[in-house]
Amino acid sequence: MEGISQKVRHHLIFVVVFTASVAAAQPLMLTDSLSTTFGDFVIVPGGRVVFINSTGALSSVSIDDPFNTSSFSVDWAPEDNGWVGPGEIRLLRISPDGSQLCAAIQVSIPDSLLNSDLSIPEPIVILVCNSDGEGAEIVGVTLDSSEELSFDFTQNTRLLYGAHFLGCTPDPESFIALQVGADSNSILPYDVIDLEDGLRLNSWGIINDFFYSNPWSDLIAAGTASLTAIADVSTFLILFEDTTLTSSVIEQWVEPDAGLAQIDETQIIRLSDGTFFENPGDPFLVLCRMSKDNYIFSRDGGETLERGIIYWLAFEVEESQELPELTGYLTSRSRALPSDNNAGIVFRAGRGLYYYEFQ
Repeated sequence: MEGISQKVRHHLIFVVVFTASVAAAQPLMLTDSLSTTFGDFVIVPGGRVVFINSTGALSSVSIDDPFNTSSFSVDWAPEDNGWVGPGEIRLLRISPDGSQLCAAIQVSIPDSLLNSDLSIPEPIVILVCNSDGEGAEIVGVTLDSSEELSFDFTQNTRLLYGAHFLGCTPDPESFIALQVGADSNSILPYDVIDLEDGLRLNSWGIINDFFYSNPWSDLIAAGTASLTAIADVSTFLILFEDTTLTSSVIEQWVEPDAGLAQIDETQIIRLSDGTFFENPGDPFLVLCRMSKDNYIFSRDGGETLERGIIYWLAFEVEESQELPELTGYLTSRSRALPSDNNAGIVFRAGRGLYYYEFQ
């Protein structure tokens, strides 16, 4: 009996140690070649992650097969529209239904179209394709600048909207003509493209140089000098505006109809109609929204990370679980997305792209 008991004891110790090691599993690095300048990434259907790599091109890696990266091909060449290149990918977005990708790609003008008297800024083309890289189409062109590019899809994936669509067709001749003031090559200003029929639309000032889109609805934080309005980009309607605000109307979207903001150094949750509720306690740092009411967050500036349910109108937390394995990896500088089955998160930290699976 003593021998059997000893074996059982060893087995139980093994189970306890094994369970503890599983619970303390560290984030898994998928690749260390993420661009630190334009490090966008998206999760495409099937669990594959497409990202902008350190050379400015697109690569992909599977959550189930780390470091086995491959190039992500898009069935488009700059020559198809008369350009030379391509250069770096500057932006990558995926539609809410996962069917479409949008990429902003640096291109060059052929030398044959240039002369020494012309000083032409570098163009960036806006491309839309299927999530597998097929069916690519150039829908617009913009200018290379130090400003952050802002383009996104509406929730029904029909509209693509963004700042600085130039008023010309996306070919080098029209681009040059616009830069030198040849009105015959210009088209009416637009900031929205209907991807089904190609119609160019104008939001009449709703979309400006910069906006902050809501990942779960068609709301944006908008404005001119600062973000002082909440608007619906699918209807071009302003739902709330307060030009006296001294900070952004929304600093972080956390719900389809609400986001965090500040009033006199007090954290609030602001609804789309302008109604707000004050946080009576320590500020929340939200690192990822997993699903309805479920978040990864911190209440001490990132020292302790938790996952739990947050009821925003009262700033109350339920069913909270600490995530010590993510401390030091997932920070306010990270970008995190839930995996397509919500079993974990994919996030960036420096050049690293990581996956963490909840136990």
